[in-house]
Amino acid sequence: MTDASFIPRPGLAFRVGITGARALDAAALPALQQALRQVLGEVKATLETLAGQPETAALYAPGAPLLRMISPLAEGADRLAATAALALGYRLEAPLPFPADEYEHDFPNTAGEFRDLLAAAAPHVLALDGARGEAETRCYEAVGRLVVRNCDLLVAIWDGGKSRGRGGTAEIVRYAARHGLPVWWLHASGQGQPAWLADGAALKQLDACPRGEAAQPLLVKYIEQRVLPNAMMEPPQAGMIGGLLNRLLGEDTRSPLTAMLAEPRPERRIIWSLHGRVMRWAAGSRPKTPAAPPAPAGEVWAYWQRFYEPVDRCAVAYAERYRSSYILVFALAAFAACAAVLGVGIHPVALVSTSVEFALLIGIMVIVGVNERRHWHKRSITYRLLAELVRKQQALALLAWSLPAAEAFAVTGESAAAPVRDVLVGWYFNAVLRAAPLARGTLGGETLVTASAYIRAGLVEGQIAYHANRQEEMERAARRFGRLGSEFFLLTLVAVMVKFLLMWTLALAPGTHGVGVLDRYTILAGFVAALLPALSAAFVGIRGYAELEFMADQSLQMHRVLAQFAERLRHVPLEAPLASQEVGAELLVLAEGMLRDVRGWALLFRVKAVEVG
Repeated sequence: MTDASFIPRPGLAFRVGITGARALDAAALPALQQALRQVLGEVKATLETLAGQPETAALYAPGAPLLRMISPLAEGADRLAATAALALGYRLEAPLPFPADEYEHDFPNTAGEFRDLLAAAAPHVLALDGARGEAETRCYEAVGRLVVRNCDLLVAIWDGGKSRGRGGTAEIVRYAARHGLPVWWLHASGQGQPAWLADGAALKQLDACPRGEAAQPLLVKYIEQRVLPNAMMEPPQAGMIGGLLNRLLGEDTRSPLTAMLAEPRPERRIIWSLHGRVMRWAAGSRPKTPAAPPAPAGEVWAYWQRFYEPVDRCAVAYAERYRSSYILVFALAAFAACAAVLGVGIHPVALVSTSVEFALLIGIMVIVGVNERRHWHKRSITYRLLAELVRKQQALALLAWSLPAAEAFAVTGESAAAPVRDVLVGWYFNAVLRAAPLARGTLGGETLVTASAYIRAGLVEGQIAYHANRQEEMERAARRFGRLGSEFFLLTLVAVMVKFLLMWTLALAPGTHGVGVLDRYTILAGFVAALLPALSAAFVGIRGYAELEFMADQSLQMHRVLAQFAERLRHVPLEAPLASQEVGAELLVLAEGMLRDVRGWALLFRVKAVEVG
């Protein structure tokens, strides 16, 4: 593995968020400060230990691990955590419910402390498009939820009771639990031991959750599981023919993860454009694709684009190799069937045709074996799932929204039975997400207008055009393949009828002049009668194997979903308080729906491996 790998390695990072009460008992502060230093120090020590391991160095980009504290800098818990994190070398990132000059009105007596912490966080400061009045409590809720969406561990300084208002600590803790984010709970009184809340079930039995020495190993294990994907380091299993090639050419002992991080730039070869050429021929003229909108300025879009472009290119490249290989298999199988017909008997033509048939069958085995050995089919699905996750997150990141960490694994089907390559997608995406920059500046006004315009033009309208084009292409191709299959079948009937008449003529007039000519015509008619149904079967097989009707219907459904979202987006008043959160919430629903659609596509096409038979 080298740094020149086509697929970029993510930076090693970990994000800690904070939620908690503003008003804390002064007597509790020393204990809470000590507890915060302890948990943040444990996170730091664990990450630094992992960073020093060879397997970690092989998975992540060079450099020291990045420790990030996400804190809204309110009085009380937020500032305690921010101060402790800065002392331990964390990078402070500050999402605010309002612009800073408005926000500091919340704490006039400690505005100086707020400004000092804000300066320490600069330039990693993001102000939401919040406002006072009726929207005020929504703004506190929005920034608390933003912290949850953008951290890997939430520290909660909480008394264990119910929320005293919208956006309170209890509500944010429950929001984290619903999204699968573990919580490190410090009691607001400073009494008792820290507790580990792994999920929503723990909230129902707070007294039974692990505490103190029982909780600390769970925290360490959680970080290790996120950083080191041990289950993905096993070498992949090839099929029977791929296994044979492995034995002949040498075993490929690399794990899927190691192979991905050492992925070279896919080469462009004419033979792997066969599928595209056949589909364009079958579909006829291709509709024009609208030009992509200008890329948004800023580091957020550029960061995600750096990861999207290579994985998307790999997805396209390996999909074309896999699809072109099954086109070749169908074509070779059709001609092998024709050669088999001519191979009856022992005359010279039969000898040649049998040799051709054998060569064609060997060709099929080689294509299938290379596909199995190099995992083109599996890699195409892996990279497509990953590319779609990255593309959706790229749009969400413009609004400081994130796909929940659990969503990436849900899309790829994390379970004991899930393919290792699919679990790899979730791990890699979350590793990239942990190191991703948070949006900066003010998330309102012209920034929101620009982000919404890009989302509408780039993600929505671009996908609407893509699915409209794909639906039309797939329907045209399906009709043409179906028509060719029927036409070749009818021609087969004609060829069989001609062969039948020639054979009857030979039977009724043996020994007459011209029998040799009729015999040759009979052989030719037999060859045509074998060739035409083989070609008919190939056309029908390609149509069925490519699932053209399914792809067309899938595009039709996605076209409708996208059009509905575009209509809802047009009705969002971007000048209203927290309009960014309304756009983000709508976009998250759309992104999750699109990812479920991709998941369904992956489940269908995973079984469409190129095989013999």
